[in-house]
Amino acid sequence: MSAAPDASTASAHRTRLIQALAATLALKSYADTTVADVVAQAHVSKRTFYEQFESKEACLLALSESMSQDVLAQIAASYDHEADWVEQLRQVTHGYLASLQAQPALLRTLFIELYGLGAVGLQVRRRIQCTFADFLRLQVDISRLKEPYKQPLDEAMAMAVVGGIHELILQAIENDQVARLTELTPTITSFVQAVLESLVPLAHRQPPPAA
Repeated sequence: MSAAPDASTASAHRTRLIQALAATLALKSYADTTVADVVAQAHVSKRTFYEQFESKEACLLALSESMSQDVLAQIAASYDHEADWVEQLRQVTHGYLASLQAQPALLRTLFIELYGLGAVGLQVRRRIQCTFADFLRLQVDISRLKEPYKQPLDEAMAMAVVGGIHELILQAIENDQVARLTELTPTITSFVQAVLESLVPLAHRQPPPAA
């Protein structure tokens, strides 16, 4: 009887399988994708797959969370708190949408197929949305170090913002407009800007420019 793989080997196998599923979904639909396709892409055995995931669905859930973590890490790495925050918001929004637009087949799977997994899929989607909402709240908290008069962004409002952005992306997918996803940049930027500016008391707001 062979020994179980050590933790580092298991982690490497898990990552390889997640990446293999992503590569496979760029070529064929999730419904047509099989575990055999994934292991062939990853160059591992089915036994290795089932040591890491109990099913194709479990691998999809892991892929969804992995991609969201990667996107959030990219956003955090590119965010400059010393720069103009509105321009930063626009750049981050455009970069986020561009990264989704660049992988249309995978985007459709993660935004549509995830709901087909029932309660567990919804739970993962909610967890991802909470992660992004927490990141947004953190940015507001950091900005309050310079602007202590600004109100904190509460959890419900942060989730409303993330949910609104999610619905705009979902609508673009449903309308077959994934190739134009970055065109949502001005709308999303204005939406988030309006929410964040509402946190500033009237006494501290800049007056509108003179006509």
